[in-house]
Amino acid sequence: MPIAERDYWRNDQYRPKKKKTPKLTWGFVGLILLALFASGLPMKIYHEVTIHHDQKIRSYLEQREQYYSSSDQSFKQLINKLKENNGNLSTLSLELNEADVTLSQNYQKLMNLDPPRNFKQLHEKTIEECIIRQAAVNYLISSDAINAYKSEVLSTYIEESNQKISELRPLLIEGLQKADLRYQIEEDGTLTYWVKDDHLRLE
Repeated sequence: MPIAERDYWRNDQYRPKKKKTPKLTWGFVGLILLALFASGLPMKIYHEVTIHHDQKIRSYLEQREQYYSSSDQSFKQLINKLKENNGNLSTLSLELNEADVTLSQNYQKLMNLDPPRNFKQLHEKTIEECIIRQAAVNYLISSDAINAYKSEVLSTYIEESNQKISELRPLLIEGLQKADLRYQIEEDGTLTYWVKDDHLRLE
């Protein structure tokens, strides 16, 4: 490169100058931010987001409790009637079909729920427990059809179901803690938890 040309590019007057950010711009941005905070808009947005989040949790927990309790009640009624009949399934065809329909419908409703992130483990364990109950009812229906009922097989299903049930409450409490929701365990074992101004009770 010729010396003249090299010196030409070294000359500062030919170098592109850095643009300075106008001080007025930063001052203007600061003024807008100050006005936003003064209006309370960020807090309103945060409040709305929090309410929506809590409402989703409340809606999920209410629906889960409704469907799960319905299945639980139907299954227990069937088992109690079976005990009253000393294991005789021949007179319980109607009850078997009713329990089968109830459990199937509630299982599908639970599957259609979209659990909040903090309650996904609770939801999965609830589904697992429902599958075991459904399997127990299916076993009773098939046993009734071929007259091959064995109480020890049903007992195995019930033990597995009880094991899953024992895991549900700790997962519910864990979800409430992660969601930063207040809860209280009463002396009778009832779990009470609050979502904003509302509270729900679980036996």
